[in-house]
Amino acid sequence: MEKTTPKLVDLLEEDNPLPGQKFVCVSFVSPEKILKDKSLYFFEKFLKNWDFRKSLEKYNQFTNFLAYKYNLSSEDVQNDLKEFVKEEQENLLNDTIEDEYKNFIDLHEEKMENDFNAENDFKTNVRGVKVRGVFETQKEAEIRCKLLQQLDPNHDVYVGPVGLWMPWEPDAYKTGRVEHIEDELNRLMHEKDKNEKNAKMHFEKRVKNAKKNAIEENKKIALENNNKLTQNIDEHGNLFSVNQGKDNEVPLHDVRKELFDESNINRDRLLCDPNHPSLLERSKSMPLPSTPEEENEKSSSIDVDASKKVD
Repeated sequence: MEKTTPKLVDLLEEDNPLPGQKFVCVSFVSPEKILKDKSLYFFEKFLKNWDFRKSLEKYNQFTNFLAYKYNLSSEDVQNDLKEFVKEEQENLLNDTIEDEYKNFIDLHEEKMENDFNAENDFKTNVRGVKVRGVFETQKEAEIRCKLLQQLDPNHDVYVGPVGLWMPWEPDAYKTGRVEHIEDELNRLMHEKDKNEKNAKMHFEKRVKNAKKNAIEENKKIALENNNKLTQNIDEHGNLFSVNQGKDNEVPLHDVRKELFDESNINRDRLLCDPNHPSLLERSKSMPLPSTPEEENEKSSSIDVDASKKVD
């Protein structure tokens, strides 16, 4: 006869949906290993005390039992031990470890708590949860999840739906879409083009640093040898000529100074040399502009000449 699984009332209620907030990135902190070590630490202290006290107590009972036997051989002692265990079996098994453990903790918990914290640098036993972003789509949450994992490799980052109950810090191998800390799993789960972009970014950064280091070294050498530096680097990592500037353009005031204000310019020659007439003479030799009436007469004469040629 098959057993029917009883239907349970669903107590995991879902919250009302929030606009634009469907998926969330979450990180957990649970000192499970510390708690387990703490329990083992308490139990170890208890067991040492319990074993010594109980052994001494039972040994005294056994020696008292041997007192009735006086001087006996080892074989007789072993037989007597068996006899003792057989006769006192109910008393030997009467006290349970659980009860003794509880009594021991009640008496020594405060001291052991202080000793444990001192030996373990006062590590916390408090669990923590951190919401690291809320997103409209699962894809956006996963992209943010990958970025957070790179920025914070000390914690796993999980993606889950908003308003639904999720397991507390699920094991990595039991979850479907988790960004793991291990580099091997990250390389398998991240797309190839993402890795290529990262590689290109790191390469450009190395090239920029190499240029910067080379320029700094050249500056140092030029300063030591009293030489002039011919190249420099801008904030974007591009090399430019020191003599010509970054854009190779000459300022306008430098051109004006070169043409008109230099000492080798002979202004008198420009005024008296016949080969260099003055501005007034050049204006006199230039033809005057025609008036509108003259322009009309010219156009009429051109039309008459054209008609004669046609005839």
